[in-house]
Amino acid sequence: MLENGLYDLRFQPVAETQSSGGNALAIVRNGKILGSDPWGGVFAGSCEFDSAARITNVRVRLGIPPEGELVTGFYAGPEGAILDIVGAFKQATPETVVNVAGAEVKLHLTYLGPLPS
Repeated sequence: MLENGLYDLRFQPVAETQSSGGNALAIVRNGKILGSDPWGGVFAGSCEFDSAARITNVRVRLGIPPEGELVTGFYAGPEGAILDIVGAFKQATPETVVNVAGAEVKLHLTYLGPLPS
């Protein structure tokens, strides 16, 4: 289960021939996710804990700015792009692999702290 709070998100393509990776910040509050990366990518979505499977399912929509390029090599073009990303985190594991525009990307979450009241 993802606690409400601020998270550091590190990501890296699974394929060895591609870039070294990147980072983003994300806020989780009451099952909603909002975040951004240093290059103007913005994502929003939701997370839900499945108690039977003991996993947290995550769904986000990533907005990539015009001319943006992901660590996987995906190029957004002059109009930018919007990608849907779905993943799941096992209860005690802060890592997972997701598919981003046809490429596997390893994600690692680190809880940084609670949100202000």
